[in-house]
Amino acid sequence: MLKEKIHGYYTHSNCCSYGVILSDYGEAAKLVMNNEDCDTTDWLDIEYVFDEDEDEFVPVIDPEGYNISLNLVIRA
Repeated sequence: MLKEKIHGYYTHSNCCSYGVILSDYGEAAKLVMNNEDCDTTDWLDIEYVFDEDEDEFVPVIDPEGYNISLNLVIRA
């Protein structure tokens, strides 16, 4: 059973979705897998990465791994 509050959701190409839990200060996030066990990652860093399409820096969860833009997370 998940004890932390999910703050938002991210869906990738209709094949998988993650719940997103943000840290108190917004410097990290955990991803909750959409499965029976609600597997949760460890804390992943949120970094600001330059997006050439937007011509600005955007916050991204784990840019070297999951690479999820916080702009694509839907608030719960």
